[in-house]
Amino acid sequence: MKRPEFKIAFVLLLGLILCTVPASAGSAERTLPSSVSTSEVFEVTINVADYGVAGQVLEKIPAGFTYVSSTLPEEAVTVNGSKISFLLINDESFSYTLKAPESTGTYQFVGLLRDINKAEFSVLPASSSIKVVSTSGSSGGSSRKSSGSSSSGGAGGSPELQSNVEAKELSQAFVTNGTHVRFDFPNGVTCIRYVEFDAKKTLGKITTIAEMLKGQSNLVPNLPEGTVYKNVNIWVGSGGIANSDNIENAVVGFRVEKAWLEENEIDADSLNLWYYDDSWSKLDTEKLDEESDTYVYFEAETPGFGSFVIVAGDDSGSIEVEPVPTADAGDDVASEPAKASSGGWRSTPGFESAAFLGAVGAAYCVMRRKF
Repeated sequence: MKRPEFKIAFVLLLGLILCTVPASAGSAERTLPSSVSTSEVFEVTINVADYGVAGQVLEKIPAGFTYVSSTLPEEAVTVNGSKISFLLINDESFSYTLKAPESTGTYQFVGLLRDINKAEFSVLPASSSIKVVSTSGSSGGSSRKSSGSSSSGGAGGSPELQSNVEAKELSQAFVTNGTHVRFDFPNGVTCIRYVEFDAKKTLGKITTIAEMLKGQSNLVPNLPEGTVYKNVNIWVGSGGIANSDNIENAVVGFRVEKAWLEENEIDADSLNLWYYDDSWSKLDTEKLDEESDTYVYFEAETPGFGSFVIVAGDDSGSIEVEPVPTADAGDDVASEPAKASSGGWRSTPGFESAAFLGAVGAAYCVMRRKF
């Protein structure tokens, strides 16, 4: 798992050799839906290659679209109005999430990839278009219709302090009554691999967010006894729609690093996923028979979604705790996973010379060329 601090240090160490990096022939390709509904939250994926040890993708999103989040660390993303900078280090693919405007029409995306030598390559297709249609309209996207509920699930969002989020990944699926729904997290930036449940009602297209935390969640007062592997939040839709009235048979698939098990001398059979709902409950957790040199895979049944923790070595069934005081949440809860740059587009973090890298000493680097 890549940590932002490691990425920053890695780039700084490479500063002395950047001037001699050979020329590359970078490439980038954008994938996005052909059409979305008004106010719908959707995902854009960028696949990149051959940009050297580090690079930058600059995307200009259409007016009216709102940036929500990215699978990259917060430190790697800078938002300045309609212009977004994504810093890359050995990344082959990443995604970012947007919210469509309330106005219908056809909108254009444009972007470029800048490699370690500051050579620029268009993100292909050079001009991507997306059509925004009314949820009550009669466009050809019949799969998006669900009695006007295609956006009812929404993106949800997270009440977790974003400074405590180590990594997050988003997944979207269309939830229809009587179907089995699965949200996959293929980028593997967190320890959560998938979320599944059976739908009892049609909820429309909803977003599930998996957050892997740096420490204990600010939403829980304490943790179960035992050795903690990871604190995790899983948010399915918004407004508490993932309840027993709407879904059933919910499971969470997750993985644990074998190196961590060996380092802490922990038997994988002692691992369990715990779920917090006024008190901690140990979930029925099964170790799956999957071969891997790096991870051990698990699946746990859960009665709901919210705050979880993966714990080893405790045999008790539940822990009674005090409810979370409402004052703890305060006004410090971040509502946006990335903040707009105060310095304008020209001050978007990027790359300059090796001498400049050594001078700043605490940033990735600086790119001053205008998009």
